[in-house]
Amino acid sequence: MPRFVSRFVRWSVMLAALGPAVAQETSVPSPAATQQQTIDYLMKQLAQHEARIKELEEKLAQQNNRRDTDQSAQASEAGAQPPSPSAAPPVQSLPASTAATSPAPEHTPETSPEQTVDMHDHTMELPGGGPKLKIRGFFDFNLGVGRDANPLIFPLNATIHNTFQSGEFDLFMSSKLSDTISFLSELVVGSDPTNEWGLDIERLQLTYKPSPYFEISAGRYHTSIGYYNTAFHHGTWFQTTTGRPFMYFFEDSGGILPVHSVGVSTSGLVPGTEKLGLHWVAEIGNGRSSSPFGEPVQNFLSDKNHKDFNLAAYIAPSWLRGLQIGGSYYRDRMVPAGIPPVEQTIESAYVVYITPKWEFMNEGVILMNRINGQQKIYNTPLLYSQVSRRFGAYRPYFRYQYVNSPLKDPVNIYTGRYEGPSFGLRMDFTEYAALKVQYNRLYQLNTRPWNGLDTQVAFTF
Repeated sequence: MPRFVSRFVRWSVMLAALGPAVAQETSVPSPAATQQQTIDYLMKQLAQHEARIKELEEKLAQQNNRRDTDQSAQASEAGAQPPSPSAAPPVQSLPASTAATSPAPEHTPETSPEQTVDMHDHTMELPGGGPKLKIRGFFDFNLGVGRDANPLIFPLNATIHNTFQSGEFDLFMSSKLSDTISFLSELVVGSDPTNEWGLDIERLQLTYKPSPYFEISAGRYHTSIGYYNTAFHHGTWFQTTTGRPFMYFFEDSGGILPVHSVGVSTSGLVPGTEKLGLHWVAEIGNGRSSSPFGEPVQNFLSDKNHKDFNLAAYIAPSWLRGLQIGGSYYRDRMVPAGIPPVEQTIESAYVVYITPKWEFMNEGVILMNRINGQQKIYNTPLLYSQVSRRFGAYRPYFRYQYVNSPLKDPVNIYTGRYEGPSFGLRMDFTEYAALKVQYNRLYQLNTRPWNGLDTQVAFTF
């Protein structure tokens, strides 16, 4: 026991004993006798306390020795070296008043929060809480009457009954990783003519945009062919009509254009053209599958070494908001089974003017397929024109469209001519939900016209 602790205990005992000794004294024969009695009493009490303290110190030392022995045995069993005496923490004596009533505490090593987690597990915790993920949802529900009522599937030469239809359940997710890096994805759950639900990741892009003059995205994207394909994606709530034009139908719904691609897309504003708003686009990707069966978008494996490329440009002048004029040039090579490779070229041009009240869209595309070694080119013209005007919550609209694919085209899924008008009315009964009623009339060669009426409720959440 340290010397100052012993002194402190002795003086405490003396002061504690002095009070009872004096209080018990009722008469004082003489000063000398009183002083001697007091000294004898204090010495007796001091001797008793020193004996008690010595006993407690011996017990504490025995406990420490047993603890060191147990630690050495555990370390030997684990194949580790026992701790050296110099590394052990110093043993401190307890005050007599505490040691007499409380057992000696056991040594408990400090544990950091990291040590409480199994090092083989990933906690998925990110620095600073991680980036914020934004999710937007879209859905549409339809009632189709007539053979030309389906807004999701390219017109088929088959009988289509009057039916309720669950449209696309679209989840659009985006996240800003930094000031220059962002991520987006579009997850769509939808049904098809087999009445089975399917899950598709329609878009999946990581984008780096250091300035308005350059940005680059990698992943699965909507190809920049024309205007509609990159202006309207999978949320039908954004579209005035109940569905996309024939020419821009998705590949798994019978569309003949490569509206999706997997690769790299770059774009930007041409420096010095801020008033004119001249933009450029350059893309390279896997292209469309050469086989008409299975998944048309080559997400993981490409069936050819050749890659598609697409170049596009457009102007969006600041002095006439809503006007956009542009075009694109797409090139790919497909390798269908049983025939030589097919060179595919797609050229597009468009003029679009959109304001909060007016919508005027006009697009034309020419798709050209040529089999290697042959001079014949299979030309497929595709076009549509659409106009609408808003009157408060109501927006009446009109669309006319035309698709004509040669019957002997080597790679197009659907061939023949499809054309006709559509009349409709959109009513936004809330800020985030709309009711659409659309009548379609479709003309084809060697068959009578088809009619269809589609009623749709589209909303975002």
